[in-house]
Amino acid sequence: MSLELNKTPAFRWYKSNLYPIEDIDWIKEDDLLFLEEQKSIIDANIKMLIENKPHLNMLLWGEKGSGKSSLLKLFLGKYFSEGLRIVEFGSTNLSDVHILYQVIRKENRLKFILYFDDISFDKDDHNYRQFKSILEGGIENPPFNCMYALSSNKRHIIKDTAQDTTDLYSRDEINEQISLYSRFGLVIGFYPITKENYLAVAEHYMKKYGITTDKEWIQEAENFAIEKGGRSCRIAKQFAIFQLIKQNIL
Repeated sequence: MSLELNKTPAFRWYKSNLYPIEDIDWIKEDDLLFLEEQKSIIDANIKMLIENKPHLNMLLWGEKGSGKSSLLKLFLGKYFSEGLRIVEFGSTNLSDVHILYQVIRKENRLKFILYFDDISFDKDDHNYRQFKSILEGGIENPPFNCMYALSSNKRHIIKDTAQDTTDLYSRDEINEQISLYSRFGLVIGFYPITKENYLAVAEHYMKKYGITTDKEWIQEAENFAIEKGGRSCRIAKQFAIFQLIKQNIL
């Protein structure tokens, strides 16, 4: 296991075992546009982990396709040679995370980000209590050489069903659900992209793919975003690839 951890940047935790992720979707920094603020604070926090300094668990929340997971892949590439590894969880079931802790503690020269992608809980889902206890409040501290990173479309992770009520028990339940949010010391928002930035990202990728543009492309890009349900960096990249497909057909 040590040999694999030394050679492999990312793993998937499944049924109490680590499985190497062989084909990683590496991200280049110049492909991540209009994320300078988010990039700088995530970079600083991960660097604190690398340097054995106090660091914070991270909640990355916001629009789909806005670059949340891409930034983590970017920094995995940047800090892999300095010992950074990512362990991806396929679900919110943390019943066996203490087994993983044993592995991480032994590999104290390496640093680990335990990553949960696109997570949210229903109001009746009590897995969040387990998640909350694991993050902070349980008897066992997480290893010093790891941090949690969670991405979600919702700031408070729980689907918002809170209503103005005077029922004491209802308020207590709502407060307990929202308190999971407070376990993340670093909460970073990813906000809707403007039309100008959306078009700039689309143009960036079209130039990267060698696509010849005409005066109609801006309206086509807007129509593409409308069909997809809104603008995002992901949609902008998809539009550029769609244009490449069209160019190869014509």
